[in-house]
Amino acid sequence: MKNAIVTYRYSDHPAKVLAQNQANKYQVIGTLNKDGVKGDELLLIMTVNQATLDEAADLLRKLGVKGDIITVDGGRSTFLFNSQKGNIIVPQLSNLQENPTFRHLPHYLGFRKKSKNQVAPKISIAQPIGKVLPKKDQPYLILWRDNFDGDVSIKLYDGNKLIQNISSRTASDGVYEWTPRISVTEGYFIRISSRKDRNIFGQLQLY
Repeated sequence: MKNAIVTYRYSDHPAKVLAQNQANKYQVIGTLNKDGVKGDELLLIMTVNQATLDEAADLLRKLGVKGDIITVDGGRSTFLFNSQKGNIIVPQLSNLQENPTFRHLPHYLGFRKKSKNQVAPKISIAQPIGKVLPKKDQPYLILWRDNFDGDVSIKLYDGNKLIQNISSRTASDGVYEWTPRISVTEGYFIRISSRKDRNIFGQLQLY
């Protein structure tokens, strides 16, 4: 398994074990076997608001989930982001005096479907939310899809001129959090290339 997520089984979550199963906002995940083929399951991800973990798990059971149910933390520390819609859930402070530091991407879960048909390797890059020009010293998510295994490199260009080597090697998992330390000019473009074959690449012009 190349990528995995490490988290709680819902029954071991601190909100249930230490906080008397309090109602809150949670994300619970389970698998559903609809075709009877072992290892070919659907993944159900559900967000509940003002419900207990027991109630959330019970709802997944009613939908047909029979195996373990996990949760990606919950409450104010959870950040959920959709590449087309932007922020879905942003961490909220219950006590402004605590002043905690939040990561921009504490949980990221991606999926890749492997086709049985032989297709030409390719990389497709998309802007997170419409046409947005990355700003200096502000995090920006570079999102892409590909159909091959192996690492990639990410670079910033102005025409044929290399402006910045964003990452010389990173896993081809479809997401990279980049904080530009320079001013990004309209017309620059991001290029993601396969480390094995430089002729396999995708480009995104920045607006």
